[in-house]
Amino acid sequence: MKEFTIDDEYRLKRDEKAGDWTYFRNGKPIPKKVEKAFKFYSLNLNNIDALLNSYFYLSNPITFNDPFDCNFNLVDNHDDKEGINNMTTVKRNNYGNLGIVSMTSVVNNHLMWAHYTDNYQGFALEWKGTEVTTLPNEGQFSRATFAPVIYPKKLIRIKKEYPFALHYVMTTKLKHWEYEDEWRFICELGPERDRILYYDRDKVKAIYVGHQLVDENKSAYRLILGIHATLYPKIPVYVVYPHTEKLELTFEKVLPK
Repeated sequence: MKEFTIDDEYRLKRDEKAGDWTYFRNGKPIPKKVEKAFKFYSLNLNNIDALLNSYFYLSNPITFNDPFDCNFNLVDNHDDKEGINNMTTVKRNNYGNLGIVSMTSVVNNHLMWAHYTDNYQGFALEWKGTEVTTLPNEGQFSRATFAPVIYPKKLIRIKKEYPFALHYVMTTKLKHWEYEDEWRFICELGPERDRILYYDRDKVKAIYVGHQLVDENKSAYRLILGIHATLYPKIPVYVVYPHTEKLELTFEKVLPK
């Protein structure tokens, strides 16, 4: 097999030279690298700890807010093309040996700020897309990839024997999630199942803070600014809020002054 058609928009094609599979959308290959990558955080103790200690948490997909995300039922032994309507359960997405970090290529999307920072009460970090550098512990994972998510019009089951089956399951979501423009760091965990993955804080390019956090939670804002001063003093900090006259977001640089 050298090609596989998902729908009239997406297909997979084997890259013979690289030895892997590439997604195509409307006949054009989807890039395997992104210019900028952003990670959104709601405001809680775990996420402040992650900022302070410079790590990602490698999530098990069972914790995702979409039960169809990474669902085992996307893979079947049968050539079933009836799609998501024939799935018998929506809970079969517990992968104890896999970890995922969800990121996005867009920071100026109001839905992302509303959904993933709890209505502008959280923050986001920026990396250069080619520098989402991680510092895994020895033996933490055997293989990893940073890949885009696709959003076909209809989910279809594929055979588990297909060489791209796991990648397809890990990177396919329903069409109405397309606004996320998601990229995922996906890794196969080692025997210790360590889900704390440290990153190089020198590679962080900017910190973005939701305006509701600044307005309603001064102590949390001071805490983030204190972490910035100690660990990330050279990068800019922006406060994000709706423009007062236009239907768009505004990014006000507050540090360094």
